[in-house]
Amino acid sequence: MAEEIFDELEDYVENGHGVRIAAEQPINEDCSSDAVPDDVTDLAGRKKVYVPVLNTITRVLFKRYRLSLYTFLNRELRNGGLAGILGCRIETKTINHTVCCFPKVTYWKISRDSFYADIAVELQLRTEYGLKKWNGFLVCVCGYDDEDFYCEVDTLTENTERKNSGMDMLSPFAVPYLTNRRVDEIAENMLYRYWPEALTNPQFRSARELASRMGLIIQFHPVFEHKQVRSILFFSEGELVVGADRYDQIPGVGKRHIKTKKSRTIIIPPKTIVINTNIVKRDHCDFEIFHECKHYDQDYLFFRLQGMESNDTRKVEVRELIVCKGEEVKDPIYFMEKQANRMAYGLMMPITHTRMLITDLCARECEYRHAGEKYEKVGLALAKILNLPHFRIRARMIQLGYVEAKGSLNYVQHQLIRPFAFDIDSWKDGLHTFVVEERTVRKLQETNEDLNMLIESGAYVYADGHVVRNDSRSVHDAEEEEEGKLVLTDWANAHVDECCLRFVRKYVQTGTGSYVYGRMYYDAELERQEAFYLSDIVNQQQLDQLDARMVFIDQFPRTFREAFEMLMEKNGDTQESLAADLNITSRTLRDWLKDPEHKITTDFVIMNSLRWKLPYWISKMLLDRAMIRLNEFDRRHRALDYIRTNLWDQGIETANQFLVGRGLEPLHI
Repeated sequence: MAEEIFDELEDYVENGHGVRIAAEQPINEDCSSDAVPDDVTDLAGRKKVYVPVLNTITRVLFKRYRLSLYTFLNRELRNGGLAGILGCRIETKTINHTVCCFPKVTYWKISRDSFYADIAVELQLRTEYGLKKWNGFLVCVCGYDDEDFYCEVDTLTENTERKNSGMDMLSPFAVPYLTNRRVDEIAENMLYRYWPEALTNPQFRSARELASRMGLIIQFHPVFEHKQVRSILFFSEGELVVGADRYDQIPGVGKRHIKTKKSRTIIIPPKTIVINTNIVKRDHCDFEIFHECKHYDQDYLFFRLQGMESNDTRKVEVRELIVCKGEEVKDPIYFMEKQANRMAYGLMMPITHTRMLITDLCARECEYRHAGEKYEKVGLALAKILNLPHFRIRARMIQLGYVEAKGSLNYVQHQLIRPFAFDIDSWKDGLHTFVVEERTVRKLQETNEDLNMLIESGAYVYADGHVVRNDSRSVHDAEEEEEGKLVLTDWANAHVDECCLRFVRKYVQTGTGSYVYGRMYYDAELERQEAFYLSDIVNQQQLDQLDARMVFIDQFPRTFREAFEMLMEKNGDTQESLAADLNITSRTLRDWLKDPEHKITTDFVIMNSLRWKLPYWISKMLLDRAMIRLNEFDRRHRALDYIRTNLWDQGIETANQFLVGRGLEPLHI
């Protein structure tokens, strides 16, 4: 299997302390969010990003067509159309800015080059019954033809409803709001339009053939001073500076920068995909081609709006922004790029056929010790069927909801490590990982005293891609042929979340619209809080933390009231102090605890889990005792689950900032 392409994908960035970390492309990002990732930094570790300065549809629309909108409204006023809508005689003679405003515009994609603009209208009109306020919409058909932007007012109406029309809403920058599922649907629609045989037959999924059927040319050039741009799509004829600019591995020396002294400029014809051979090898460029096919078919409106001849992000003007906690920063190019990455996977492995293959392979696979091993076997078989590298297979399985596949097909320093299993709650989000390189651990020890103490004390050791508890249940010596190497025991291999340290990866901006996992931290707070909640059992029964955790789970009260009161007491709270902080009376809290099935809400449990910094496995037990199950199909419930498992130690204020920033109700009781 072509794992050698890891050489191309593995870039390194430095964290704020000079630790070089392998930069990893996030696998399963939310394609519906147009904001930069939370807690992102620049390459120097500063809370700073560079966001593109871009044109909006709204700016173009009102700059060019505001008078046309007034003309249409006045025509409706004169011909009686507006009076018919209001149901009374109108005495206002002229509609202008003094009686009319346009508070909001919503955009809906019609086709590759056209869209609806539903312009909200507020009118203050004199009528036979006095002053009357009217709210409605001007519906316009807009888009780009061979010459320029056009806007045609279609109708004036009291309301519009397009949510169930099958059309996708556009952002003001002409990027569609798409769920991950919708991206996969569009990928299948693209294949159906251009190459239907590829939907069910992997032999027809040639990226170059798809590009050809879409009328695109592919050229290979060494892009000079590329700033990690792997490929460029030219919509119209443009110039490109080329020349050697790469890092080559020199035996016995290491990496050496090969860069030409004199670059040259070439002309690229329209409808051309350029693969940057300074980064990507000719034989390993399918993903980049699929990525650009998505841009050509789906993002034409964005690039026409910006007046760009190509999607070369190096030519985009940017401005520097300091990222404040809780503030949402928009980045339309990042929004578009993560959709293109997801759709490249969707074209490479269409959702319907790929799910069918995975389901079939899972049904056939009977001999495995745990889920990680099962998905490793399934992934290996799928890689042979589809002739794709392991890391692409692993990523697509995770994208399609097979969370346990995170324990499969993991490579550390280009070596496949043993598959493993974990509690799903411990690794729901891509920010967390139990897999880490030994050289990264050594570097992190230099900057993290807690981690260094754990390892220097001998309490934890490095084994097979993990930092694991150093006891006989968790780790042992490898077989004779691997003398001196430590490996996880079978039990530890099936329970890495119980015996291995969890690390947190954070986003780093590496270029315009490009954010990768480039910073790694030891999740010390999780270790501290688990030790806090297990301390009584550890001290009273003289148990280690592993056994203490099992005792804690076994002894955790079976009723919500008893469990809640136990955690309250452990944290030094009383019903009176807790009620005061929650802005309710002590009597109200007592009444709720007497009847938790009817009185205790999801928000109540989440708020107190945050207050007490409950590790994910304890908050899950508390929800279970309250007989509350979070609905994965409910957007707010998904956000609450993210808060419970990822922001569990950040407090209620941070959780509310997270919710409000996504247009969701803050926590309340």
